[in-house]
Amino acid sequence: MGGSLGKALLTRKLAGEVVGVDPAPGVLEKAVALGAVCHGAASLAEGVAGADVIILATPVSTTLTLLSDLGSLVGEEKVLVSDVCSTKARVVSHAASVLPQTASFIGGHPMAGSEKEGVEALDGDLFENALYILTAASGSDPFALEAMEKLVKGLGAVPVVMEATQHDRVVAAISHLPHMAASALAQTAAGCTEYRNELLALAAGGFRDTTRVAMGNPVMWKDICLSNSDHIIAMMDQFSKELATLRTLIAEGEEKALLNYFDQAREFRRQVPFRGKGILPPIYNLYIYIPDRPGIIGEVATRLGASGVNIAEIELLRVREEEGGPLRLGFLSIHGRRDAAAMLNKEGFRTEMQED
Repeated sequence: MGGSLGKALLTRKLAGEVVGVDPAPGVLEKAVALGAVCHGAASLAEGVAGADVIILATPVSTTLTLLSDLGSLVGEEKVLVSDVCSTKARVVSHAASVLPQTASFIGGHPMAGSEKEGVEALDGDLFENALYILTAASGSDPFALEAMEKLVKGLGAVPVVMEATQHDRVVAAISHLPHMAASALAQTAAGCTEYRNELLALAAGGFRDTTRVAMGNPVMWKDICLSNSDHIIAMMDQFSKELATLRTLIAEGEEKALLNYFDQAREFRRQVPFRGKGILPPIYNLYIYIPDRPGIIGEVATRLGASGVNIAEIELLRVREEEGGPLRLGFLSIHGRRDAAAMLNKEGFRTEMQED
């Protein structure tokens, strides 16, 4: 995340200089080579000296420690401090207690990233069209929040201002619980030692997609659990009740109740937009049936690009669902989708449009 931020700040000319701080051997050299930072600093004190903006791209526990360290390093000049942690209440509260008045802290949580880690996994376009949550303590400098919103927009992301506790409650449901479930599912499958080889051979498609988030950084997720434990436990308790209900229906052979349960779950899932409703602009989806051969996705994208059609989102659907598939292309306008469909149909591809 830190590498992606640095790369985006420099590529988009949002910062004249980006200085990196990382104690791990070789990381800063790689960061410089990859264009994530201009140069590295030997210490936190050296790295933040004269800085206008300080962003802590570290796990929660490390961020809390660094905030305490910054308390004695920040001078009389005003500075904007932020982070990228997935939990906010504890971080925002700690920042308010340890940072001097010259430091304005605005908590940040970019809703972007992947299970990959390390500066080698940086992506300068990671924040394009992504939600970027911003949180501030009561009484925070409104100009600091405004400056952070401007920076986020410069990254290509969409800033969303939320209260820290509200943020933690929401992400416990839509981000943290899914990781707990994915990890538990992976552990459950791993416990089937008698058929381990067969299980690994068949564990594709839905299993891989469902458990992908379990590949996230263990240190980061340990910190997330400990810093948002109340909300995560509450969601896990609710999840356990749902599993118990489902288990009872299966055990008692309740055919109609099972159908109703799955139907309700499917209906809710259908309501989940590809993008945040009311926050991000709508996406107009086009589903394309493509042959299974190397290079076909790049071929489709290249043809559309050559025709002047801009693709906002692209997703390979491994399993055909009601809407179609297996390739979903998202466009920012109905006209863009219409032009893409016309061009692809002319090229011999079969397309379908999602009901808007």
